[in-house]
Amino acid sequence: MTKHPEISRNLPFMCLLSFSVGIVAGIGAWAFRMLIGLFHNVLFLGKFQFYYDANVHTHGNPWGLGVILVPVIGALMVAWMVKTFAPEAKGHGVPEVMDAVYYNDSKIRPVVGLIKAVASAICIGSGGSVGREGPIIQIGASFGSTLGQILRLPPRQIVTLIAAGAGGGIAATFNAPLGGLIFAIELLLVSVNARNILPVTIATVTATYIGRALLGVDPSFYFPALTSLDLHLSSLWSLLLFVPFGIIMGLVSTLFVRGIYWAEDRFDAMPGNTYTRHLSAMFVVGIMIWLFMRYTGYYYVQGVGYATIMDILKTVLLDPRLLILLFFCKFAATCLTLGSGGSGGVFSPSLFMGATMGALVGNSAAYLFPGIGIDPVDFAIAGMAAGVGSSTGAIITGAVMILEMTQDANVVMPIMITSAFAYGIRKWLSPGSIYTLKLLRRGHIVPEGLQAAMSESMTVRDIMAETYKTVDAEAALKPSETPVLVTSGDTIVGVVPSHIGGSSARLISNDHFIMTPEKNPVNDLLREMRATRAKFALVTGTPGNPMPREIIGIVTESEVAASTMRAAALK
Repeated sequence: MTKHPEISRNLPFMCLLSFSVGIVAGIGAWAFRMLIGLFHNVLFLGKFQFYYDANVHTHGNPWGLGVILVPVIGALMVAWMVKTFAPEAKGHGVPEVMDAVYYNDSKIRPVVGLIKAVASAICIGSGGSVGREGPIIQIGASFGSTLGQILRLPPRQIVTLIAAGAGGGIAATFNAPLGGLIFAIELLLVSVNARNILPVTIATVTATYIGRALLGVDPSFYFPALTSLDLHLSSLWSLLLFVPFGIIMGLVSTLFVRGIYWAEDRFDAMPGNTYTRHLSAMFVVGIMIWLFMRYTGYYYVQGVGYATIMDILKTVLLDPRLLILLFFCKFAATCLTLGSGGSGGVFSPSLFMGATMGALVGNSAAYLFPGIGIDPVDFAIAGMAAGVGSSTGAIITGAVMILEMTQDANVVMPIMITSAFAYGIRKWLSPGSIYTLKLLRRGHIVPEGLQAAMSESMTVRDIMAETYKTVDAEAALKPSETPVLVTSGDTIVGVVPSHIGGSSARLISNDHFIMTPEKNPVNDLLREMRATRAKFALVTGTPGNPMPREIIGIVTESEVAASTMRAAALK
C-alpha cells in the first residue's frame, strides 16, 4: 500500500482549519446537549422534547416503579452501539484521544466521534452517572484528526487540530473558554508554541461564541447570590482549614481513580458478555435512583447531577447524613456505569463528589469553629476544583474552569490551596491519573498535566557528540568508546556507532545519515531523521557537502535518548 507524503501547512492555513474545527466543536456541543435532552425527556418523562435544564431536578415520571428499567434500556442501546461500531467509545474517552496523540500518529477514526456522542447522550439521558466532557472531547478531537488526515498533515499539526477540537468542545459545553484552552495545553499539546497556541485559541473562542449563541451566556452554575462581587480578606484561620480539606480531597480523588478501574476489572472478570454486565450494573443504578425519588423526592445521582450541585451552592442541601449518602452513592453509581461499559466523562462525577464532600466538611467546620467566617459554599467550590484537577491531573484546568463556571471571585485562594494539596496526595498515592492510569495498564506511558517542552528550546549543538574518531574506510576497526566517522579521501562513507568493531570500517559503517547545522532545533532534526529514516546526523557549520574535517559533531540515537531523559528529569 502506497503511503502518501505528508504536507506541512503554514500558520495562516492552520488558523483557518482551526476556525472550522471550532465551528464544528461549538455546533457539536449544542447538538450533543440537545441529544441528551431528547433521550432524558423521552425515557424519564415520555415527552418528545429537546430542551432539558440539567441544573433543575426532574420531578416524577409516568412509569412509577418502572423507572428502574430506564437505565437498563439505555444500557442495552449503549452496549449494542459500542460493541458494534466503536469499542473506543466505551468509557470516558479522553485516554483514547491521548493514546492516539502519543502512540497512533494522532489518528482517530471518524466514526468514534459520532458513536461516542450518541452512546453518551443515551447513557446520560437514561440516568447513567457520567459527564458531558468526555464525549464532546472525542467529537471535537475526531473531527480535527479526520480533517488532518484528509489533508495529509504531519502528526504534529494533526495534534494541534485535535487539541483545538477538544478545547473548543470543552469551552462550548461548559461556557469556559479559558478552561478549554488550558485543558488542551495541559493534556493534549505535546509542546506549547506560537504554531499551536494560536490555532487552538481561535478554535476555542469560535466554539465558545457559537455555544453562547445557541445555549445562552450564563455560567454553568449561575445564580445572582453566588456571582455578586463581595471581595474581602479571608480569615487566616479559615484559609488554614483548606489544607486538611485538600488532603481529604486527595484521598477522595485516589478513591475515585482506583475505584473506576477496580470496578472495570471486576466486571471484565464476571461471567457473561457485554450486554449482561452493563445491563446488570445499570439495573442497580436504576434501583438507586428510584429509592432516592421514593424517599427524598429527587433522583439526585442520575445523569450529570448538576441539580444536586446547585442545591449545595444555594445552601438548600445541608443535612450531613444526606451529603454522606449522596457522596458514596454517586461514587458507586459512577463506578457501576463506567466500570461495566458505559460511555461518558468523569468531570461531572468529580464535581458532584467534590461539592458534597466540600459541603460536608464546610458545614462541620462552621459548627466546630463558629465566628471565624467559614462559608461552606467556599468549601464546596474548592472541592469541585480539587476533585477535577487532582483526579485528572489537569490541576490548572480544574481551578480555572470552576472559577468560570461559578463566576465566584471570592474563592480563588481556597481553590489554590485545596487543589494543590489534593493533587500532591493523589499523585503520591496513585502516580497515574484517571486518564493516564488506563494507558499505563496497556503499557503506554504518557505525560500527565502541563509538560515543559524542553526540546523546543534545544538545538543540535546541545545534544551532539563532539568527541569522535575518523578512520579510513579500508582500515580494520576496533570497538571504540566514541562514534567513528568513516571516510575515503575527502568523501564521507558512513558512521559506525560506539562499541562496534571487528571488521573493516567500510563493511560495518552505516550510510543512512543526514547533514544538519548546529543551530537546527532538536525537534526539526528529529522530524527530518524520521522522514528520511536516517540513523545518524552529521553536524556541520558549512552548507552543501562538507569535507570530513568540517564535521563538528555527530548525533546518534544514544544522544537523542540522553537528551530525552534529561528533559524528562526536569519536567
